[in-house]
Amino acid sequence: MNLRLELDEKITTLFSLLSEISEGGIESGQVNDVLSELESEAGEIPPFLRALLVTDGTVTMALEAYFSERISINTLRQGRISAPSSLPALEVSKYGDCFFREVELIGAKSGLCYGHASSILNKNAIDADLFEQLVSENVGIGVILRNLARGSHREVLALGGGNIMTSSDVSRTYSVSINALPAILITEEFTRAVYK
Repeated sequence: MNLRLELDEKITTLFSLLSEISEGGIESGQVNDVLSELESEAGEIPPFLRALLVTDGTVTMALEAYFSERISINTLRQGRISAPSSLPALEVSKYGDCFFREVELIGAKSGLCYGHASSILNKNAIDADLFEQLVSENVGIGVILRNLARGSHREVLALGGGNIMTSSDVSRTYSVSINALPAILITEEFTRAVYK
């Protein structure tokens, strides 16, 4: 895919936030402390959403199981961009070429938006065939990684307030390494009211 996206204020803000994140995620002993701090800023987070924020599994499958409906991927935009800031956690330098993908996770029956995901892919760390699968417009990245990238590893790097790319309450950012190379940074945003 050779479409080049123009940077806008939201993408620039996302990159600015991600530029401050380095490797080293949230450890299991820190989960409650990090979530409690987030709740003191954002308000009470429903139990299922608390679990989603720290899971390193496939979010779409968890949503389908919890809400008893198929989750559709609605691709809002995707294409190549020049990084407006460096991303140490992805080993992308400022002005480096990367791929941006923005999607919504929509309930097929309810029409509810259960989440919003912005992904930045370091094309240099991803095999060409896998890359083509990852940018398929109607499939979630997590499903592709589970099925095709056996050497992948996910790590939650940060939890925070939302309102980055969309009006939301809470967010999480996690990294995906493929064959020990930092390959993808994903920021997912959620609105608490949907989970009550």
